[in-house]
Amino acid sequence: MANILLGPRDQFTASPTEVKVGGKVYFLIQEEDQYTLLSARCPHAGFTVEIEDDELVCPLHGWTFELHSGRCHNVPSARLQAYPVLEINGQLYAELD
Repeated sequence: MANILLGPRDQFTASPTEVKVGGKVYFLIQEEDQYTLLSARCPHAGFTVEIEDDELVCPLHGWTFELHSGRCHNVPSARLQAYPVLEINGQLYAELD
């Protein structure tokens, strides 16, 4: 795994925040002082998930995902890929494959 710089912690004031890394879209989620990066690719058909009313929704088939964990409400065994995020000296780094 590689640590990819997302930017200074102060830059991310909203949760979720859409973040692009290497041309791919992710959502940075903050829960208290803990951060997680969720993939924006639906595990069902690979469509891009969007933020709607405090949920993550795949517009292709209507699958919805829990905002903080990426767990799918429609198919409990499915989830968005999650990556840990580290804070080092005020900078956020995602641990990506």
